[in-house]
Amino acid sequence: MIRSGKKKTRKKNNAGRFIIGILLLLIFFGINYYFVVYKPGTHTVVTDTKKNTIITFGWWGNDDRHLYTLAGVDLFEKKHPNVEVNCSYSVWNGYERRNRVYMLSGKEPDVMQINFNWIREYSADGLGYYDLDKLSDIIDLSAYSKKDLSYGMSGGVLNAVPIAYNAVVFYYNQDMLDQYGLKVPETWDDLFAAASVMQKDGRYPLHLSDKHLFLFVVAHYEQETGQTLFDQDGKYTGGTDAAGKLLKFYKKLFDGQVICTGGKSNDTDFSNGTCAGVGIWASDADNYCTQLQANGASPVLASPPRISEHDALYGWYVKPATMYAISNHTSHPKEAAKLLNFLVDNKDMVLLQGTEKGIPVSAKARRILKHSGTLNSYDAEAGDYVFRNLKHFETMVPSIENADVITAFRDEADKYAYGIANLDTCALELTASWKATLNS
Repeated sequence: MIRSGKKKTRKKNNAGRFIIGILLLLIFFGINYYFVVYKPGTHTVVTDTKKNTIITFGWWGNDDRHLYTLAGVDLFEKKHPNVEVNCSYSVWNGYERRNRVYMLSGKEPDVMQINFNWIREYSADGLGYYDLDKLSDIIDLSAYSKKDLSYGMSGGVLNAVPIAYNAVVFYYNQDMLDQYGLKVPETWDDLFAAASVMQKDGRYPLHLSDKHLFLFVVAHYEQETGQTLFDQDGKYTGGTDAAGKLLKFYKKLFDGQVICTGGKSNDTDFSNGTCAGVGIWASDADNYCTQLQANGASPVLASPPRISEHDALYGWYVKPATMYAISNHTSHPKEAAKLLNFLVDNKDMVLLQGTEKGIPVSAKARRILKHSGTLNSYDAEAGDYVFRNLKHFETMVPSIENADVITAFRDEADKYAYGIANLDTCALELTASWKATLNS
């Protein structure tokens, strides 16, 4: 009996301690709410505990682009405190492959930097990206001309807005030309004449990447024949005769030492004095010209080579360098539109970006840069040249930039140039390869 009474006493004591513990916790949370949430003296009561709207933003580029874009995103978040932006970015290598996975799985970022040819690839019917016309109350489309917006149209739907234009431009080392008593080349004949003078010293008139070399050869073909190689649907329409003409001109460039080929050429050939000139995207002008200038030489911008002023076709193409689009799967289109508009039109963002992506297409952004006095770089000079000559340029057909198309050309061109196979064989193989890639 005595033991039983002790057990009951212990149970009562334990129950009392439990109740006291609960009361202490309630008092603690009450005090915490009073001083932390209610904040006496300010009379501010938390009435909305909703989490931020989270959107995603993806782009590619170099470290400089990453840094200024991240700084711009910080400014956007301060301007829109209820919107959080998660960023994904990298260099170009591998980005296109990841983008393909994202697009096919519907997991692409809400706002994304895209290539011009991706509209045709992922939105041939206009439904692959969000219709920006539906967000025109947020995105200031008045900053773009109808021609500007036409580059982002597909199936009657505005899929994207261009950030800047890009075309191949040519810069020459004026000091090197003066050394050889040469004028700035204006025609194809001028380039061959320059090569004949420079080759004794192991120098070349031009450095061209594989892509720009292909565009170079295409331009000559179109000027000479008045015919295009690819239709607006991207199909190859030239046949073996056209392929043969391209290969013959490549070999002429090779034999005449107008270009450095065979794996001997690299991106420093212009700045180190191996080549007198370079054909590059307008948006890359600073990368090439500032280094040449740092080495004590004078870069000079020149028009692309022509046969004459009366060529049947101009032969040179323009495209948006990059574009901004919004995912058709976004759950937050209005917030995404606010970010897109900020990226292209906000004064602070425009000044952060400058001309790193080229001269902005947005008229508002161009005015901001002009008034700030920042349009004085080689990128700006090259971009202004493209703007002034837009009426001459043809709109880039994405097939011309297709990596498989360019690789096939380079493979067959080298086989012909080095005597591994004859012209007829290489032309047939090139035509078959292009049709398999583009016409199926």
